[in-house]
Amino acid sequence: MSGADGMQAFGGDPAVKARLLERVRAPWAARTLVPDASLNWKRDGTPDSLSGTLGETQDRTVFTERTGIPVDLALLCETLLAPAFKTVAPEDSVGGAAPVLAFGIEWLEAIQPGADLGMVVPRFARHCLEVLLQPDFALAPYISAEFRAVGCQIAALWDRELAGETIAPAEWRRVRKAALAANASETPVWGYRVATLLEVVAWPLRSIAGEFVTVFAAFLFNWLMFLETAHMTEQECRDREHMLIGWRALAIAPRDEAGNIDGDPLELLPEAQRVMSMEHITSTMERMMAVREAARPAKERVIRGLMDTVLRSIQAA
Repeated sequence: MSGADGMQAFGGDPAVKARLLERVRAPWAARTLVPDASLNWKRDGTPDSLSGTLGETQDRTVFTERTGIPVDLALLCETLLAPAFKTVAPEDSVGGAAPVLAFGIEWLEAIQPGADLGMVVPRFARHCLEVLLQPDFALAPYISAEFRAVGCQIAALWDRELAGETIAPAEWRRVRKAALAANASETPVWGYRVATLLEVVAWPLRSIAGEFVTVFAAFLFNWLMFLETAHMTEQECRDREHMLIGWRALAIAPRDEAGNIDGDPLELLPEAQRVMSMEHITSTMERMMAVREAARPAKERVIRGLMDTVLRSIQAA
């Protein structure tokens, strides 16, 4: 694993910042750019993304060279934007979503030319770890004692690193061994994405940026889905859990050399098959749209809070 630091945002030139931001202001305001955890730029059949347009590239290395911004920071910001984004006309993007969507330009405006942003994603990861270890975290009841212990060990090692201490590799090996022993596939289904996140980040803080964004996206999606359960019936909550059981079975299913799943992981999970069927999804679509709308304010508060954490780290760089 490797981290990216030592860069100068916008090459230290305010004129470069102004020129690059000008590329994205109007199309972002018009909602013609679609946030994505990939750099999309002139890709067939895929709308351009904010970061792809900023760097006018699909290449991660080229993006960093042209902008002086760690690509993982850019993709983290798009990951935060994606849940709130709707492909609608600008005049319809009002109300609660407006402060969230404003982040698309806010994070870029917050960057000082010449700033080294290499530690923004690692520090954000440390913040997320603190959040999920809190007793009042939404998914706290579903985090096993074993994985909570792993999270506390990771936090302690990261804090020692941030204080300037060098951590012996053997200490990290012990934490990774504990994470594997805790076994994410055996955790409560709502805690699975927390557990997989903890498995992935059990490394020195400066080294995790490249791996963190992808696993954070899955964790955030799971967290936001859970917030919807406050507006569901008991049966709907059970159905949601069966859907997660099915997704987990697909995620951990053995695969051949080509990456194809070996066999049917849902064969012994009839309830998961039922709720993942097109028939069920179609029949419950209208109801689930109402649930998502009811949960939207709570979800946007979570997202905006995470965005503000990123902004503070950018401003402090």
